[in-house]
Amino acid sequence: MEKSYLSARLYYNMKQYKAAITALTNSLKEYSESKYREEMMYLRLHSLYLYAEKSIPARQRERFQETLDDYFSFMEEYPESKYSKEVQKIYDSTARYLNINPADNLENNE
Repeated sequence: MEKSYLSARLYYNMKQYKAAITALTNSLKEYSESKYREEMMYLRLHSLYLYAEKSIPARQRERFQETLDDYFSFMEEYPESKYSKEVQKIYDSTARYLNINPADNLENNE
């Protein structure tokens, strides 16, 4: 587990977001009960967001939608996360890009 987590984190630190997404996804599947789960889910969400942000315009909408989906998965599992502030910023920025009113969307998911 440690090696898988560290390699995924290395991709993230090197700003290799596509590789980080793949490595984090695989680690989360393989080690679903890991003590690093919350951090890995946050790193995956942040990687998805940064990857979407840096994507070519033709792919951005699809990638921001994937970020939004991941946001809801993260919040369902960790509603009181230590990453809440950062996660909220990702959501707000993603919602702005997708032209979603954040207040409306939060009401629909409570």
